[in-house]
Amino acid sequence: LWSFLWTIRRNPPAYLFGTIHVPYTRVWDFIPDNSKAAFHASSSVYFELDLTDPYTISGLASCQMLPHGENLQDVLPRELYRRLKRHLDYIKLMLPHWMTPDQRGKGLYADYLFNAIAGNWERKRPVWVMLMVNSLTETDIRSRGVPVLDLYLAQEAERMKKTTGAVERVEEQCHPLNGLNFSQV
Repeated sequence: LWSFLWTIRRNPPAYLFGTIHVPYTRVWDFIPDNSKAAFHASSSVYFELDLTDPYTISGLASCQMLPHGENLQDVLPRELYRRLKRHLDYIKLMLPHWMTPDQRGKGLYADYLFNAIAGNWERKRPVWVMLMVNSLTETDIRSRGVPVLDLYLAQEAERMKKTTGAVERVEEQCHPLNGLNFSQV
C-alpha cells in the first residue's frame, strides 16, 4: 500500500508524513494504518506550520496582501480582472445552493462563508487569488467547516497531549509564493 510515511531509523524512531491541504474526511479512510499507528505512538508531532496558532493564521492572512495602496485591479490585465469579478459574483450567487443542510444547521450563512473565503480579494496578490478561486468549487464549499488534514492532526495531537511544533515559519511559506511573477501564476 502506498503511503506518505517515511521512517527515520533511530531510537526512538522518527517519522515524516506528507500531508495534503484538503478536508481530512476526504482522505482519512485512505491513510494507511501504519501512518495512523505512527501518529498515535509518537510523543511529539511537528507540522509544516502551526495552524492552531492565531499568529500563524494572522501572518498567513497578512502575507497574502498586495503592498499598501495597491489593488488587484492595478496589477491584473483589465479583461482578466473583469472575468475574475464575474466569476466571484457567480460563486456568491451559487453559494447558498452549494451549502449543506448541516452547514446551515450550524448557523453558517452563505454571505459569511463567502466573505470568510474571498473577503478582501481585491487586495490580495494574484497567486493567493488563484489559490482562493481554486478552492471555490461546490465540493470544497460543501467541505467547509471540516478541518484540513494538517489541522485535524494538530488538533488531535493537542487533544492527546503530544508536544507539537512547526518546521517552517509563515515567511518561509509566503516569500516563495509572493516571489512568483505574473507569468508564473
